[in-house]
Amino acid sequence: MKSYFANNMNEYERIMKEDWISEEWGDRRQELVFIGSKLDEAEIRAALDACLCTEGEMDMYRMQLQNFLNAAFTGAASGPSLFDVASVGHVDQ
Repeated sequence: MKSYFANNMNEYERIMKEDWISEEWGDRRQELVFIGSKLDEAEIRAALDACLCTEGEMDMYRMQLQNFLNAAFTGAASGPSLFDVASVGHVDQ
């Protein structure tokens, strides 16, 4: 990422200081712009917040991702599949 900001190191440093939230995921910020009149900001925020994963869902995702990576790179699968959307107990093999 640093090379992308070679001509603007101030912006790179700002991003690293303000936006780099975690070592696990790095910069995962998203910016949305809504243009219109009579928009209900609270309703929009509530709808977007309802889309966020719970800690339990993130824990499951981490486990599924690790299992997928293990299966993809070592052939050793030992847990639920990253693709187990319907919760049918699929294990990556």
